[in-house]
Amino acid sequence: MWRDRTNLFISFRQSYTHHPQKKNVFSGPSSNGFGEGASSLSEERRGLMSAGAYEDDGDVVIEMDLLPPRWLDIQDEVTEILSDIAAQTRKLEQLHQKHVLPGFDDDDVKKREERQIEEMTQQITRQFQNCQKAIQRIDKMVRESKHTGGISKGEETMAKNLKISLATRVGDVSSLFRKKQSAYLKKLRTLGGFSTPIDRSSTPMVSNPYTDPSLMESESDRSFSQAALSQAQQRLQHNPNETIIAQREREIEDIAQGIIELANIFQELQTMVIDQGSMLDRIDYNVERMAVDMKAADKELTVATGYQKKSVKRKIILLLILLVVGMIILLGIKLSSKKSSPASTPLPGPKSPADIPRPPRVMFARRQGTDPAMNILRRDTWDWRRRRKRRIRNLDELGLEGL
Repeated sequence: MWRDRTNLFISFRQSYTHHPQKKNVFSGPSSNGFGEGASSLSEERRGLMSAGAYEDDGDVVIEMDLLPPRWLDIQDEVTEILSDIAAQTRKLEQLHQKHVLPGFDDDDVKKREERQIEEMTQQITRQFQNCQKAIQRIDKMVRESKHTGGISKGEETMAKNLKISLATRVGDVSSLFRKKQSAYLKKLRTLGGFSTPIDRSSTPMVSNPYTDPSLMESESDRSFSQAALSQAQQRLQHNPNETIIAQREREIEDIAQGIIELANIFQELQTMVIDQGSMLDRIDYNVERMAVDMKAADKELTVATGYQKKSVKRKIILLLILLVVGMIILLGIKLSSKKSSPASTPLPGPKSPADIPRPPRVMFARRQGTDPAMNILRRDTWDWRRRRKRRIRNLDELGLEGL
């Protein structure tokens, strides 16, 4: 097995800080002249070595200012373990298929196959536990680096992201392995003629939209295995003398116990992921909420655009209504002013021209016109005639004549 470290070497070379003006601390009369000749090194050579990068014996000293964090080694370790688990899972699946096939093999062959299946299952389970312990070491390394003060905020965030990534990968592999074990357990119970106490639901109903379906599936596997384990123990107690039944029930117990251990490991790994943030803060949930909000915002913008287009028409209609109301008001004022002005009526004449003399300037009474002065003259003339009539009437009543 080999590893490609070219990219890591390039990152170290790019992150190395060069100091071409730095003096060689080992330079002297007997330093082979390398300290004085450091400035004449080529650009490519100075990219790998500092100005005083030579010891007295001529060996080259390459300084590394930045080293990768320690928890990056855990990533390689977990990756190797997962690759081994994948290879062993394929072998175990082949053994499962061979073991459940009907045949005429003797009991020794069956027992040998059962031992191989049991040993390989236990080995895979231990490897999952090793992955879990390796992931838990990341927190320990981060705490130690915090105490020594040799970790930055960015490195701490990178450690948390690495922990979540590894826990998710291990959880996916353990979930797949647990499903295969549950299917094999069902086949064993079917071949043995045992009734299944609780059927495992392949697609559990999610009552809470914020509940992780993988956790619900893990709980389903756990409950199914526990029920199968308890039923197998009861069968052993009722029928202790039946060898075939006892052997099959012990095999079922081992598989059910392994499934329960895998469910516990998966639950702890999921707890590591959930502890880094609430399930409401998942990226997929935020993306879904953003899509819903964007659709609602698009609808609101469409409605607002329609209102803005209709506002100009509404303003024009309102202006026309105001103009019509103004014209009606002006027309009413004009008509009321015409009705308030008095009409020109002819002055009443005297009973007889002989009794009542004509007033002075009576010639103007017959003239028709709308001159205000003429109207005043007519009113004065009418008043004078009325007083004259009243005076004549009074004299007639008193019996005085000749006045």
